[in-house]
Amino acid sequence: MSAALDVDPTFGHGPYTSDDLHECPEEGKGYELWNGWLIEKKSFPSGPRNRVGRGLRRLFADAAQRAGADVFSDGGEYEFRFPTGVRKPDAFILDADAERAAVEADETFLDPADLVLVAEVVSLRSGSEAHDRKIKRDEYAAAGIPHYWIVDFRPTLRIEALDLTKGRYGSGRIITGDELLVTDQPFEISVSPNALFELGR
Repeated sequence: MSAALDVDPTFGHGPYTSDDLHECPEEGKGYELWNGWLIEKKSFPSGPRNRVGRGLRRLFADAAQRAGADVFSDGGEYEFRFPTGVRKPDAFILDADAERAAVEADETFLDPADLVLVAEVVSLRSGSEAHDRKIKRDEYAAAGIPHYWIVDFRPTLRIEALDLTKGRYGSGRIITGDELLVTDQPFEISVSPNALFELGR
């Protein structure tokens, strides 16, 4: 089965379903589903990308533990059902009750409405780059996800932190290098892009 590496919205709806996604190699690992098209999340293996993803997941888990927050944080292959298809955020913070209920019910898909923060690591020139920067920005806002981070690792380490206001993400805070991103939503999180990279070791 071939996957769409770069899909223009003018292509119309594609022929693929969530069943096709799960029939991909390794049950669709590394792919998402959007408007009937299979979207590759990264175009080639990347050590830096993987390290940033690990750093995000560790950052969120450590911050939640310090805050004593009843949340579940992870990322990678967890699947969230959107009206347009299936998304697999690189890192996320989810309401813990929602995660427990999904496990008990043996659900394949989680509800994006239960997400409180989501982060995507951008892979330049991959099929998912436009999705992370624009399409997911609109999808995540429509789902009511309060906070969205877009993280770049090349040509420079950068975090764009977006907060939902009146149903949309406005101009985000852009943090680079050793600059510190400090937020108290959904709880206190403090990190620089360079520290995030080291956290993923």
